[in-house]
Amino acid sequence: MSENQHGMTELMYQYAASGSLTMAEAKKMLHENAYIRAANETLAKYCRVDPADLPALKKRVAALLLESDPGQNRDSVEKKVRTWVNNRVQFISRESALQLAFALHLPVKDTEEMLWRLCGEGFHWRDPQDIIWLYALEHGMDYAEARALDRRLAPAYQPSGGDDPGTMTETIRAQARQIREEEELADFLRENAPHLGALHNTAYMLFTEFMELLKSAPLEDSLPDERKMPAREIVTTYLYNHLIPRASRSKGGKALDKTAADAIRRDIQQNWPDEFALARMANRETDVTRKALILLFLACDGGETSYGDYADDSPESVFEDTYARLSSMLADCGFPPLDPRIPFDWMVLYCMVAEDYTDIDEKIPRFLAEIFPESADAEEV
Repeated sequence: MSENQHGMTELMYQYAASGSLTMAEAKKMLHENAYIRAANETLAKYCRVDPADLPALKKRVAALLLESDPGQNRDSVEKKVRTWVNNRVQFISRESALQLAFALHLPVKDTEEMLWRLCGEGFHWRDPQDIIWLYALEHGMDYAEARALDRRLAPAYQPSGGDDPGTMTETIRAQARQIREEEELADFLRENAPHLGALHNTAYMLFTEFMELLKSAPLEDSLPDERKMPAREIVTTYLYNHLIPRASRSKGGKALDKTAADAIRRDIQQNWPDEFALARMANRETDVTRKALILLFLACDGGETSYGDYADDSPESVFEDTYARLSSMLADCGFPPLDPRIPFDWMVLYCMVAEDYTDIDEKIPRFLAEIFPESADAEEV
């Protein structure tokens, strides 16, 4: 991020925290300053190429990919890179990003940052394959050596008991960081196979607690109090699913939209959780998403977890208190912090400015109605 971009990010954070903007002004500021980063900007940063020199960037990226895996078809690689750069896609495949990281000899910290920017996710220390990638990076291997290592160790990490929800990432990380030899790595993967998996357990634990709390919330109907609120009601009552247009929802996230308004709408609606998505997360068929976890956190103010509000008195600033607890949760789950120049994150920051956390529940649907007026109009009808 350039110095100017960093300055604008800080300025937008200050505006959000000030509480001085009306809903219309918040929307206007988002339209003027939203920053949807294209993959070619990140590629240029790590490849040390002028982002304005697109031919040089395409040549450099293609060369790195071919260097990391010489067996690839040159024409296919060059075509893929042209698509990334010319179409200003937002994300690229994780495999390609890892190839580039190894070819650039990036340290683990820089590789993870690049993965967040290019793929929307970093490393997961409970994923056995990621543990192997991390070991390979830390031991100076190239991409071909890392893939060969993964093939050799694959039999060692086949899980026997499924994805153990009781094992936290930090426990595995602390143990994995002590590994120095390939034999130690194989033993570690074999011994911990039942506890390893690709899903985020801390996020899943919180997701489960938030969902149970919302399901048990008092219902304004004549049915017995013990009735649990179904997921369909949760996504409408607490996640405002009815305000997110369905026809144009996208589960991809590849090419950027042509206008700023389109990009803003797309960022907010992309992967907005509905009842089917929540069911898949609950059944561990897919990972808990950052967006779903943030919305659930706001719906119950952190609930009865360690990220809940346990202050005896009302905090001097609801915003600062909520922001600190939400930031801590995201960090502990391995998710990136809130970025005020990302549309969804800007909405969250703006709506967290309130006299009481319950006011947040009123601001979010009003903000969404500003972004998606067609949904609000349909609801009124």
